[in-house]
Amino acid sequence: MDILPQFKDSIRYELAKQKIDQHFAHWINLQATKSLVEKLIEDCKNPNSNSLHPNPLFTNRLSGSFSQNPNSPRRSSLTPPLSPPTNYENRLSQTTTHSLPADHSLFQTKNPQTLAEPSKPGPNIPQFYYPRGKPIDPVLSDKNLKIIATCFVKDNLKLIEFENITTQLCGLPKYLNQKVFTSAGGGETLSKSQFIKYWKSELESKTPFERFFTVIKKPNKQYIDRDDFRPILKTLMDSHPGLDFLKATPEFQDRYADTVIERIFYAVDANDDGKITMRELKRSNLYDICLAVDEEEDINKIRDYFSYEHFYVLYCRFWEIDTDHDFIIDKDDFSRYEGHTLSRKANDRIFEQIPRQFNCDKPGKMAYNDFIWFMLSEEDKGSKRSLSYWFKIVDLDNNGIITAYEMEYFYEEQLRRLEYLNQEAVPFKDVLCQMSDMLCPKVENQFTLADFYLKKSISGVFFNALLNLNKFIAYEQRDPFSQKKEISENPDFSDWDRFAMTEYIRLAMEEENAESNEVLDEEWDSDHD
Repeated sequence: MDILPQFKDSIRYELAKQKIDQHFAHWINLQATKSLVEKLIEDCKNPNSNSLHPNPLFTNRLSGSFSQNPNSPRRSSLTPPLSPPTNYENRLSQTTTHSLPADHSLFQTKNPQTLAEPSKPGPNIPQFYYPRGKPIDPVLSDKNLKIIATCFVKDNLKLIEFENITTQLCGLPKYLNQKVFTSAGGGETLSKSQFIKYWKSELESKTPFERFFTVIKKPNKQYIDRDDFRPILKTLMDSHPGLDFLKATPEFQDRYADTVIERIFYAVDANDDGKITMRELKRSNLYDICLAVDEEEDINKIRDYFSYEHFYVLYCRFWEIDTDHDFIIDKDDFSRYEGHTLSRKANDRIFEQIPRQFNCDKPGKMAYNDFIWFMLSEEDKGSKRSLSYWFKIVDLDNNGIITAYEMEYFYEEQLRRLEYLNQEAVPFKDVLCQMSDMLCPKVENQFTLADFYLKKSISGVFFNALLNLNKFIAYEQRDPFSQKKEISENPDFSDWDRFAMTEYIRLAMEEENAESNEVLDEEWDSDHD
Protein backbone atom coordinates (compact mmCIF):
# COMPACT_ATOMS: atom_id res chain seq x y z
CA MET A 1 0.00 0.00 0.00
CA ASP A 2 1.23 3.54 -0.67
CA ILE A 3 0.47 4.73 2.87
CA LEU A 4 3.50 2.92 4.39
CA PRO A 5 6.22 4.88 2.50
CA GLN A 6 4.43 8.12 3.34
CA PHE A 7 4.26 7.11 6.99
CA LYS A 8 7.98 6.28 7.03
CA ASP A 9 8.79 9.56 5.29
CA SER A 10 6.87 11.50 7.93
CA ILE A 11 8.85 9.75 10.69
CA ARG A 12 12.16 10.46 8.94
CA TYR A 13 11.13 14.10 8.55
CA GLU A 14 10.30 14.48 12.26
CA LEU A 15 13.56 12.80 13.34
CA ALA A 16 15.60 14.94 10.95
CA LYS A 17 13.84 18.10 12.11
CA GLN A 18 14.53 17.30 15.76
CA LYS A 19 18.21 16.66 14.98
CA ILE A 20 18.51 19.95 13.07
CA ASP A 21 16.89 21.83 15.97
CA GLN A 22 19.42 20.29 18.38
CA HIS A 23 22.38 21.26 16.18
CA PHE A 24 21.01 24.78 15.68
CA ALA A 25 20.48 25.23 19.42
CA HIS A 26 24.08 24.17 20.06
CA TRP A 27 25.49 26.38 17.28
CA ILE A 28 23.54 29.53 18.10
CA ASN A 29 24.71 29.48 21.72
CA LEU A 30 28.42 29.11 20.93
CA GLN A 31 30.53 32.08 21.97
CA ALA A 32 32.26 31.93 18.59
CA THR A 33 28.90 32.33 16.85
CA LYS A 34 27.98 35.37 18.91
CA SER A 35 31.39 36.94 18.23
CA LEU A 36 31.04 36.21 14.53
CA VAL A 37 27.61 37.81 14.30
CA GLU A 38 28.80 40.91 16.15
CA LYS A 39 31.83 41.23 13.85
CA LEU A 40 29.73 40.78 10.71
CA ILE A 41 27.40 43.54 11.81
CA GLU A 42 30.33 45.80 12.56
CA ASP A 43 31.86 45.09 9.14
CA CYS A 44 28.56 45.93 7.48
CA LYS A 45 28.60 49.29 9.23
CA ASN A 46 32.24 49.85 8.16
CA PRO A 47 32.61 48.34 4.66
CA ASN A 48 36.14 49.75 4.29
CA SER A 49 37.39 48.16 7.50
CA ASN A 50 40.44 45.92 7.09
CA SER A 51 39.92 44.12 10.40
CA LEU A 52 39.67 40.38 10.48
CA HIS A 53 36.80 38.26 11.69
CA PRO A 54 37.15 37.02 15.24
CA ASN A 55 37.17 33.41 14.07
CA PRO A 56 38.28 33.08 10.43
CA LEU A 57 38.33 29.29 10.52
CA PHE A 58 34.71 29.21 11.63
CA THR A 59 33.74 31.78 9.01
CA ASN A 60 35.32 29.82 6.19
CA ARG A 61 33.65 26.63 7.31
CA LEU A 62 30.33 28.39 7.05
CA SER A 63 31.06 29.94 3.68
CA GLY A 64 32.66 26.79 2.27
CA SER A 65 35.59 28.82 0.89
CA PHE A 66 38.97 27.08 1.19
CA SER A 67 40.81 28.81 -1.66
CA GLN A 68 44.56 29.28 -1.16
CA ASN A 69 44.92 31.75 -4.01
CA PRO A 70 44.93 35.32 -2.63
CA ASN A 71 44.12 36.67 -6.10
CA SER A 72 41.08 34.48 -6.56
CA PRO A 73 37.99 36.55 -7.45
CA ARG A 74 35.94 34.29 -5.13
CA ARG A 75 38.02 35.26 -2.10
CA SER A 76 35.99 37.13 0.51
CA SER A 77 37.04 40.73 1.11
CA LEU A 78 36.46 40.22 4.82
CA THR A 79 38.25 36.92 5.49
CA PRO A 80 41.73 35.68 4.57
CA PRO A 81 42.05 32.47 2.56
CA LEU A 82 42.47 29.28 4.55
CA SER A 83 43.38 25.74 3.76
CA PRO A 84 40.83 22.98 4.44
CA PRO A 85 39.96 22.91 8.14
CA THR A 86 41.26 19.34 8.65
CA ASN A 87 44.86 20.56 7.99
CA TYR A 88 44.51 23.98 9.55
CA GLU A 89 46.32 23.28 12.83
CA ASN A 90 49.22 21.46 11.14
CA ARG A 91 49.69 24.20 8.58
CA LEU A 92 49.57 26.85 11.28
CA SER A 93 52.28 25.02 13.23
CA GLN A 94 54.50 24.61 10.15
CA THR A 95 54.12 28.24 9.11
CA THR A 96 54.95 29.52 12.57
CA THR A 97 58.02 27.27 12.87
CA HIS A 98 59.64 27.59 9.45
CA SER A 99 58.45 30.74 7.73
CA LEU A 100 58.64 33.32 10.51
CA PRO A 101 61.23 34.37 13.03
CA ALA A 102 60.90 32.87 16.46
CA ASP A 103 59.95 36.20 18.01
CA HIS A 104 57.38 37.01 15.35
CA SER A 105 53.63 36.41 15.81
CA LEU A 106 51.62 34.99 12.95
CA PHE A 107 48.97 37.68 13.34
CA GLN A 108 51.32 40.54 14.20
CA THR A 109 50.52 43.82 12.46
CA LYS A 110 51.86 47.36 12.51
CA ASN A 111 48.92 48.30 14.69
CA PRO A 112 48.25 45.56 17.23
CA GLN A 113 45.04 47.30 18.28
CA THR A 114 43.48 46.48 14.91
CA LEU A 115 42.90 42.87 15.89
CA ALA A 116 42.59 43.40 19.61
CA GLU A 117 39.65 45.77 19.44
CA PRO A 118 37.23 46.82 16.71
CA SER A 119 37.29 50.45 15.67
CA LYS A 120 33.89 50.88 17.29
CA PRO A 121 32.26 48.87 20.03
CA GLY A 122 30.14 46.10 18.55
CA PRO A 123 26.40 45.98 19.15
CA ASN A 124 25.16 44.00 22.12
CA ILE A 125 22.93 41.35 20.50
CA PRO A 126 20.51 39.91 23.04
CA GLN A 127 20.00 36.16 23.08
CA PHE A 128 16.90 35.26 21.10
CA TYR A 129 16.88 31.46 21.19
CA TYR A 130 16.40 29.51 24.41
CA PRO A 131 16.39 25.71 24.03
CA ARG A 132 15.06 25.24 27.55
CA GLY A 133 12.62 28.13 27.44
CA LYS A 134 13.09 31.86 27.90
CA PRO A 135 14.09 32.83 31.45
CA ILE A 136 11.23 34.25 33.45
CA ASP A 137 11.09 37.99 34.10
CA PRO A 138 11.89 38.56 37.82
CA VAL A 139 8.99 41.00 38.14
CA LEU A 140 6.57 38.49 36.63
CA SER A 141 8.04 35.73 38.81
CA ASP A 142 7.34 37.78 41.94
CA LYS A 143 3.81 38.45 40.73
CA ASN A 144 3.22 34.72 40.16
CA LEU A 145 4.53 33.88 43.62
CA LYS A 146 2.08 36.39 45.11
CA ILE A 147 -0.78 34.67 43.25
CA ILE A 148 0.39 31.31 44.62
CA ALA A 149 0.56 32.75 48.13
CA THR A 150 -2.96 34.18 47.76
CA CYS A 151 -4.40 30.87 46.49
CA PHE A 152 -2.61 28.76 49.10
CA VAL A 153 -4.39 30.26 52.11
CA LYS A 154 -3.23 27.13 53.90
CA ASP A 155 -0.26 24.88 53.29
CA ASN A 156 -2.30 22.07 51.71
CA LEU A 157 -5.14 22.41 49.22
CA LYS A 158 -7.76 19.92 48.16
CA LEU A 159 -8.64 19.44 44.50
CA ILE A 160 -11.75 21.64 44.67
CA GLU A 161 -9.69 24.43 46.29
CA PHE A 162 -7.01 24.29 43.60
CA GLU A 163 -9.09 25.65 40.70
CA ASN A 164 -7.87 29.26 40.92
CA ILE A 165 -4.29 28.07 40.47
CA THR A 166 -5.26 26.28 37.23
CA THR A 167 -7.28 29.15 35.76
CA GLN A 168 -5.69 32.35 37.08
CA LEU A 169 -2.03 31.36 37.38
CA CYS A 170 -1.63 28.73 34.64
CA GLY A 171 -4.17 30.23 32.22
CA LEU A 172 -5.78 26.83 31.57
CA PRO A 173 -9.42 25.66 31.39
CA LYS A 174 -10.83 24.62 34.75
CA TYR A 175 -11.54 21.08 33.53
CA LEU A 176 -7.74 20.63 33.42
CA ASN A 177 -7.72 21.29 37.16
CA GLN A 178 -7.44 17.63 38.14
CA LYS A 179 -4.69 17.00 35.57
CA VAL A 180 -2.56 19.89 36.88
CA PHE A 181 -3.27 18.82 40.48
CA THR A 182 -2.14 15.22 39.94
CA SER A 183 0.81 16.21 37.71
CA ALA A 184 2.12 18.38 40.54
CA GLY A 185 2.02 15.37 42.87
CA GLY A 186 -1.34 15.89 44.48
CA GLY A 187 -3.28 13.07 46.10
CA GLU A 188 -6.01 13.95 48.56
CA THR A 189 -4.21 17.26 49.02
CA LEU A 190 -1.32 19.17 47.43
CA SER A 191 1.19 21.13 49.49
CA LYS A 192 2.42 24.58 48.55
CA SER A 193 6.04 23.43 48.35
CA GLN A 194 5.09 20.55 46.05
CA PHE A 195 3.32 22.87 43.64
CA ILE A 196 6.07 25.51 43.64
CA LYS A 197 8.60 22.83 42.75
CA TYR A 198 6.40 21.64 39.86
CA TRP A 199 5.65 25.21 38.80
CA LYS A 200 9.31 26.22 38.70
CA SER A 201 10.49 23.12 36.83
CA GLU A 202 7.65 22.58 34.33
CA LEU A 203 5.35 25.55 33.82
CA GLU A 204 6.72 28.93 34.90
CA SER A 205 8.92 29.62 31.87
CA LYS A 206 6.17 28.58 29.41
CA THR A 207 3.30 30.50 27.86
CA PRO A 208 -0.27 29.40 28.72
CA PHE A 209 -0.44 27.69 25.32
CA GLU A 210 2.75 25.71 26.04
CA ARG A 211 1.45 24.81 29.50
CA PHE A 212 -1.69 23.44 27.85
CA PHE A 213 0.46 21.11 25.74
CA THR A 214 2.70 20.15 28.69
CA VAL A 215 -0.16 19.33 31.03
CA ILE A 216 -2.12 17.19 28.56
CA LYS A 217 0.73 15.05 27.20
CA LYS A 218 2.50 12.30 29.09
CA PRO A 219 5.67 13.51 30.90
CA ASN A 220 8.03 11.36 28.84
CA LYS A 221 6.48 12.16 25.45
CA GLN A 222 6.77 15.06 23.03
CA TYR A 223 3.28 14.66 21.60
CA ILE A 224 -0.34 14.19 22.63
CA ASP A 225 -2.10 10.91 21.82
CA ARG A 226 -5.76 9.93 22.02
CA ASP A 227 -5.56 8.47 25.51
CA ASP A 228 -4.29 11.78 26.88
CA PHE A 229 -7.67 13.39 26.20
CA ARG A 230 -9.86 10.76 27.90
CA PRO A 231 -9.41 11.80 31.55
CA ILE A 232 -9.88 15.43 30.56
CA LEU A 233 -13.13 14.70 28.72
CA LYS A 234 -14.33 12.63 31.68
CA THR A 235 -13.85 15.67 33.91
CA LEU A 236 -15.55 17.89 31.32
CA MET A 237 -18.63 15.66 31.12
CA ASP A 238 -18.87 15.49 34.91
CA SER A 239 -18.63 19.26 35.36
CA HIS A 240 -19.98 21.07 32.27
CA PRO A 241 -23.63 22.17 32.62
CA GLY A 242 -24.28 21.60 28.91
CA LEU A 243 -23.44 17.89 29.29
CA ASP A 244 -25.11 17.26 32.63
CA PHE A 245 -27.87 15.17 31.01
CA LEU A 246 -25.28 12.62 29.83
CA LYS A 247 -24.57 11.48 33.38
CA ALA A 248 -27.65 9.23 33.22
CA THR A 249 -26.27 7.34 30.18
CA PRO A 250 -22.61 6.37 30.72
CA GLU A 251 -22.47 4.45 27.42
CA PHE A 252 -23.19 7.66 25.52
CA GLN A 253 -20.55 9.48 27.53
CA ASP A 254 -17.98 7.09 26.09
CA ARG A 255 -19.28 7.57 22.55
CA TYR A 256 -19.32 11.33 22.95
CA ALA A 257 -15.71 11.26 24.16
CA ASP A 258 -14.69 9.05 21.21
CA THR A 259 -16.34 11.48 18.80
CA VAL A 260 -14.70 14.57 20.27
CA ILE A 261 -11.27 12.92 20.21
CA GLU A 262 -11.61 11.81 16.58
CA ARG A 263 -12.79 15.26 15.53
CA ILE A 264 -9.74 16.78 17.24
CA PHE A 265 -7.34 14.40 15.50
CA TYR A 266 -9.13 14.84 12.17
CA ALA A 267 -8.52 18.58 12.31
CA VAL A 268 -5.17 18.81 14.13
CA ASP A 269 -3.14 15.65 13.44
CA ALA A 270 -1.72 16.65 10.05
CA ASN A 271 0.25 13.41 9.57
CA ASP A 272 -2.58 11.13 10.74
CA ASP A 273 -0.11 9.22 12.89
CA GLY A 274 -2.06 9.45 16.14
CA LYS A 275 0.30 12.12 17.51
CA ILE A 276 -0.32 15.84 17.96
CA THR A 277 2.96 17.74 18.21
CA MET A 278 3.49 21.25 19.53
CA ARG A 279 3.89 22.51 15.97
CA GLU A 280 0.55 20.99 14.90
CA LEU A 281 -1.19 22.30 18.00
CA LYS A 282 0.05 25.83 17.28
CA ARG A 283 -1.43 25.67 13.80
CA SER A 284 -4.86 24.72 15.15
CA ASN A 285 -7.52 26.51 17.18
CA LEU A 286 -7.79 23.76 19.81
CA TYR A 287 -6.42 25.79 22.73
CA ASP A 288 -8.77 28.71 22.03
CA ILE A 289 -11.74 26.38 21.63
CA CYS A 290 -10.97 24.68 24.94
CA LEU A 291 -10.97 28.07 26.66
CA ALA A 292 -14.29 28.89 24.99
CA VAL A 293 -15.81 25.63 26.26
CA ASP A 294 -14.83 26.72 29.77
CA GLU A 295 -16.83 29.94 29.41
CA GLU A 296 -19.87 28.78 27.38
CA GLU A 297 -22.66 26.91 29.15
CA ASP A 298 -24.36 25.82 25.90
CA ILE A 299 -22.02 23.18 24.54
CA ASN A 300 -23.77 23.24 21.16
CA LYS A 301 -22.56 26.79 20.53
CA ILE A 302 -19.02 25.41 20.38
CA ARG A 303 -19.29 23.90 16.91
CA ASP A 304 -15.63 22.85 16.68
CA TYR A 305 -14.99 19.45 18.26
CA PHE A 306 -17.35 19.59 21.27
CA SER A 307 -20.90 20.14 19.97
CA TYR A 308 -23.28 17.46 21.28
CA GLU A 309 -25.61 18.00 18.33
CA HIS A 310 -22.79 17.18 15.94
CA PHE A 311 -22.02 14.05 17.92
CA TYR A 312 -25.69 13.08 17.76
CA VAL A 313 -25.72 13.38 13.96
CA LEU A 314 -22.57 11.30 13.55
CA TYR A 315 -23.76 8.63 15.95
CA CYS A 316 -27.25 8.31 14.44
CA ARG A 317 -25.91 8.08 10.90
CA PHE A 318 -23.62 5.24 11.93
CA TRP A 319 -26.38 3.53 13.90
CA GLU A 320 -28.70 3.60 10.86
CA ILE A 321 -26.36 1.54 8.69
CA ASP A 322 -24.95 -0.68 11.46
CA THR A 323 -27.80 -3.17 11.27
CA ASP A 324 -26.51 -5.59 13.93
CA HIS A 325 -25.34 -2.71 16.18
CA ASP A 326 -21.95 -4.23 16.98
CA PHE A 327 -20.27 -0.92 16.14
CA ILE A 328 -18.50 -2.44 13.16
CA ILE A 329 -19.74 -2.18 9.57
CA ASP A 330 -18.74 -4.04 6.42
CA LYS A 331 -18.87 -2.85 2.82
CA ASP A 332 -22.52 -3.87 2.37
CA ASP A 333 -23.54 -1.90 5.44
CA PHE A 334 -21.48 1.07 4.32
CA SER A 335 -22.99 1.09 0.83
CA ARG A 336 -26.38 1.98 2.38
CA TYR A 337 -25.06 5.35 3.50
CA GLU A 338 -27.58 8.04 2.54
CA GLY A 339 -29.54 5.72 0.26
CA HIS A 340 -26.62 4.23 -1.70
CA THR A 341 -25.51 7.68 -2.75
CA LEU A 342 -21.85 6.72 -3.25
CA SER A 343 -20.85 4.78 -6.33
CA ARG A 344 -19.71 1.17 -6.09
CA LYS A 345 -16.23 2.16 -7.25
CA ALA A 346 -15.99 4.76 -4.47
CA ASN A 347 -17.06 2.17 -1.88
CA ASP A 348 -14.45 -0.26 -3.17
CA ARG A 349 -11.65 2.31 -2.94
CA ILE A 350 -12.65 3.30 0.60
CA PHE A 351 -12.68 -0.32 1.79
CA GLU A 352 -9.38 -0.93 0.04
CA GLN A 353 -8.26 1.75 2.52
CA ILE A 354 -6.79 3.92 -0.21
CA PRO A 355 -7.64 7.30 1.35
CA ARG A 356 -6.97 6.19 4.91
CA GLN A 357 -6.08 3.03 6.84
CA PHE A 358 -8.85 1.69 9.11
CA ASN A 359 -8.22 1.40 12.84
CA CYS A 360 -10.66 -1.49 13.22
CA ASP A 361 -9.35 -4.68 14.84
CA LYS A 362 -11.19 -6.83 12.29
CA PRO A 363 -9.68 -6.78 8.78
CA GLY A 364 -11.91 -5.32 6.08
CA LYS A 365 -14.28 -3.74 8.60
CA MET A 366 -14.91 -0.10 9.43
CA ALA A 367 -15.21 0.97 13.07
CA TYR A 368 -17.10 3.98 14.39
CA ASN A 369 -13.89 6.04 14.62
CA ASP A 370 -13.14 5.35 10.94
CA PHE A 371 -16.70 6.29 10.02
CA ILE A 372 -16.27 9.69 11.70
CA TRP A 373 -13.32 10.49 9.42
CA PHE A 374 -15.31 9.40 6.39
CA MET A 375 -18.43 11.38 7.26
CA LEU A 376 -16.56 14.58 8.10
CA SER A 377 -14.80 14.28 4.74
CA GLU A 378 -18.03 13.46 2.90
CA GLU A 379 -20.16 16.27 4.27
CA ASP A 380 -17.54 19.03 4.13
CA LYS A 381 -15.40 18.86 1.02
CA GLY A 382 -13.98 22.34 1.63
CA SER A 383 -11.21 21.35 4.05
CA LYS A 384 -7.70 20.25 3.09
CA ARG A 385 -8.15 16.99 4.98
CA SER A 386 -11.33 16.21 3.04
CA LEU A 387 -9.91 17.19 -0.34
CA SER A 388 -6.90 14.96 0.25
CA TYR A 389 -9.22 12.08 1.21
CA TRP A 390 -11.25 12.23 -1.99
CA PHE A 391 -8.28 13.07 -4.20
CA LYS A 392 -6.62 9.78 -3.23
CA ILE A 393 -9.78 7.89 -4.20
CA VAL A 394 -9.87 9.29 -7.74
CA ASP A 395 -6.09 9.30 -8.28
CA LEU A 396 -5.90 5.67 -9.43
CA ASP A 397 -2.16 5.52 -10.09
CA ASN A 398 -1.23 7.64 -7.06
CA ASN A 399 0.94 10.01 -9.09
CA GLY A 400 -0.54 13.22 -7.66
CA ILE A 401 -2.48 14.04 -10.84
CA ILE A 402 -6.12 13.32 -11.71
CA THR A 403 -6.40 12.92 -15.46
CA ALA A 404 -9.40 12.88 -17.78
CA TYR A 405 -9.05 9.09 -18.05
CA GLU A 406 -9.40 8.65 -14.29
CA MET A 407 -12.34 11.02 -14.20
CA GLU A 408 -14.13 9.11 -16.96
CA TYR A 409 -13.48 5.80 -15.17
CA PHE A 410 -15.54 6.98 -12.21
CA TYR A 411 -18.08 9.04 -14.14
CA GLU A 412 -19.22 6.20 -16.39
CA GLU A 413 -20.91 4.56 -13.39
CA GLN A 414 -22.61 7.84 -12.50
CA LEU A 415 -23.85 8.10 -16.09
CA ARG A 416 -25.46 4.65 -15.96
CA ARG A 417 -27.13 5.45 -12.66
CA LEU A 418 -28.52 8.73 -14.04
CA GLU A 419 -29.98 6.91 -17.02
CA TYR A 420 -31.51 4.25 -14.75
CA LEU A 421 -33.26 6.96 -12.70
CA ASN A 422 -34.47 8.74 -15.85
CA GLN A 423 -32.39 11.78 -15.01
CA GLU A 424 -30.77 13.94 -17.65
CA ALA A 425 -27.49 12.25 -18.52
CA VAL A 426 -24.77 14.87 -18.79
CA PRO A 427 -22.07 13.77 -21.27
CA PHE A 428 -18.62 13.34 -19.81
CA LYS A 429 -17.04 15.90 -22.14
CA ASP A 430 -19.43 18.53 -20.78
CA VAL A 431 -18.57 17.59 -17.20
CA LEU A 432 -14.84 17.74 -17.99
CA CYS A 433 -15.22 21.14 -19.60
CA GLN A 434 -17.24 22.45 -16.67
CA MET A 435 -14.73 21.20 -14.09
CA SER A 436 -11.83 22.71 -16.04
CA ASP A 437 -13.57 26.07 -16.17
CA MET A 438 -14.27 25.95 -12.44
CA LEU A 439 -10.84 24.84 -11.20
CA CYS A 440 -8.59 26.28 -13.93
CA PRO A 441 -5.77 23.68 -13.63
CA LYS A 442 -2.29 24.79 -14.66
CA VAL A 443 -2.11 21.94 -17.15
CA GLU A 444 -5.23 21.30 -19.20
CA ASN A 445 -7.26 18.29 -17.99
CA GLN A 446 -4.68 17.49 -15.30
CA PHE A 447 -5.87 18.32 -11.80
CA THR A 448 -3.46 18.43 -8.85
CA LEU A 449 -4.24 18.78 -5.17
CA ALA A 450 -2.95 22.36 -5.29
CA ASP A 451 -5.65 23.21 -7.84
CA PHE A 452 -8.32 22.08 -5.38
CA TYR A 453 -6.75 23.95 -2.46
CA LEU A 454 -6.97 27.19 -4.44
CA LYS A 455 -10.71 26.69 -5.02
CA LYS A 456 -11.74 24.93 -1.82
CA SER A 457 -15.23 26.43 -1.76
CA ILE A 458 -16.23 24.78 -5.05
CA SER A 459 -13.90 21.78 -5.16
CA GLY A 460 -16.55 19.50 -3.66
CA VAL A 461 -18.58 19.73 -6.87
CA PHE A 462 -15.78 17.92 -8.71
CA PHE A 463 -15.83 14.87 -6.45
CA ASN A 464 -19.63 14.82 -6.12
CA ALA A 465 -19.95 14.69 -9.90
CA LEU A 466 -17.72 11.62 -10.02
CA LEU A 467 -18.68 9.76 -6.84
CA ASN A 468 -21.88 10.99 -5.16
CA LEU A 469 -25.08 10.64 -7.17
CA ASN A 470 -27.50 12.43 -4.83
CA LYS A 471 -25.27 15.46 -4.40
CA PHE A 472 -24.50 15.62 -8.09
CA ILE A 473 -28.23 15.67 -8.94
CA ALA A 474 -28.84 18.26 -6.21
CA TYR A 475 -26.10 20.44 -7.69
CA GLU A 476 -27.54 20.19 -11.21
CA GLN A 477 -31.02 21.12 -9.90
CA ARG A 478 -29.88 23.70 -7.33
CA ASP A 479 -31.49 27.07 -6.73
CA PRO A 480 -28.57 29.51 -6.55
CA PHE A 481 -30.66 32.12 -4.73
CA SER A 482 -31.65 29.81 -1.88
CA GLN A 483 -28.06 28.59 -1.65
CA LYS A 484 -26.78 32.15 -1.24
CA LYS A 485 -29.47 32.78 1.37
CA GLU A 486 -28.32 29.79 3.44
CA ILE A 487 -24.75 31.05 3.35
CA SER A 488 -25.71 34.63 4.21
CA GLU A 489 -27.75 33.50 7.24
CA ASN A 490 -24.73 31.78 8.78
CA PRO A 491 -21.64 33.15 7.03
CA ASP A 492 -19.22 31.72 9.60
CA PHE A 493 -20.61 28.16 9.25
CA SER A 494 -18.66 25.52 7.38
CA ASP A 495 -20.40 23.04 5.08
CA TRP A 496 -20.25 20.53 7.93
CA ASP A 497 -21.86 23.00 10.36
CA ARG A 498 -24.77 23.62 7.97
CA PHE A 499 -25.25 19.93 7.29
CA ALA A 500 -25.14 19.01 10.99
CA MET A 501 -27.62 21.73 11.92
CA THR A 502 -30.11 20.64 9.24
CA GLU A 503 -29.65 16.95 9.96
CA TYR A 504 -30.05 17.41 13.72
CA ILE A 505 -33.36 19.23 13.21
CA ARG A 506 -34.57 16.39 10.97
CA LEU A 507 -33.53 13.71 13.45
CA ALA A 508 -35.07 15.62 16.37
CA MET A 509 -38.38 15.95 14.52
CA GLU A 510 -38.38 12.23 13.72
CA GLU A 511 -37.74 11.46 17.39
CA GLU A 512 -40.59 13.73 18.48
CA ASN A 513 -42.97 12.17 15.95
CA ALA A 514 -42.00 8.69 17.11
CA GLU A 515 -42.69 9.63 20.72
CA SER A 516 -46.04 11.17 19.75
CA ASN A 517 -47.02 8.01 17.91
CA GLU A 518 -46.10 5.91 20.95
CA VAL A 519 -48.34 8.07 23.15
CA LEU A 520 -51.22 7.74 20.68
CA ASP A 521 -50.76 3.98 20.54
CA GLU A 522 -50.82 3.75 24.32
CA GLU A 523 -53.97 5.88 24.51
CA TRP A 524 -55.62 3.75 21.82
CA ASP A 525 -54.74 0.56 23.66
CA SER A 526 -56.05 1.91 26.98
CA ASP A 527 -59.36 3.01 25.38
CA HIS A 528 -59.98 -0.46 23.95
CA ASP A 529 -59.04 -2.49 27.00
